[in-house]
Amino acid sequence: MSGQGKAGIDLIARRGNGAEYPENTLPALRSALELGVPSIAVDVQLSSDGVPIVIHDHLLRRTAGRDGSVLDMAATELVRTEAAERDRFGDRHAGTVIPRLSDVVRLLADWPRRTLFVELKRASLARHGRQRMARAVLDALGDAVSRSIVLSQDLPAVEQARHDGATAIGWVLPDFDTHTHLKCEALRPDFLFIDHARLPARGHVWRGPWIWAACEVGTPAAVLALAERGIALFETMQVRGMMRELRLRTA
Repeated sequence: MSGQGKAGIDLIARRGNGAEYPENTLPALRSALELGVPSIAVDVQLSSDGVPIVIHDHLLRRTAGRDGSVLDMAATELVRTEAAERDRFGDRHAGTVIPRLSDVVRLLADWPRRTLFVELKRASLARHGRQRMARAVLDALGDAVSRSIVLSQDLPAVEQARHDGATAIGWVLPDFDTHTHLKCEALRPDFLFIDHARLPARGHVWRGPWIWAACEVGTPAAVLALAERGIALFETMQVRGMMRELRLRTA
């Protein structure tokens, strides 16, 4: 991963350049890659026929503006479903559709040095089971698994992905406490993700074989402060603005 400012700091484009394009869509992901962000992160649900679909909510109302659930629809119907986030963008991105994970892998082929984070969402894990979902995602990643990280809030799902052949895994932490720390020591994942609001007000994050990533960080000042505490990766949908401000602040 290549830094975007201060040494040791990298950005992850959360759902792509979601500030300017509908989240988790190919235009959003392509924009983030063109801006030079070293990593992109997508959310994955499984369609009714078990195909990994790139979308955060299993319900379609927020992004697609219609009723229905990804879990109850076949992939062939979902990839024709508009996800233009019209409440946020109006008609600006009309015709933008929901992609499959395999579509993202094909897009990423043009950027061979970039990294892909893939989050397995709980609604699909509950519907399809951990083993089926992990296997479907790894199959869709294909050769790109070598530069992909499979992560989830669901600890057994992360363990399943490792068992089934994920090159790297990440756990989205529920808390920053002793019990969670012990689980991290046992799992020894490659990445730990945490909502920075769950961290104590001060102090270094736990040291270990993992790389820390902070979610929901909205300002360059917060990024720099968290970097001093041992966090190296920062998820953002404000890709263009965050990259510009970090370069200015760390020049």
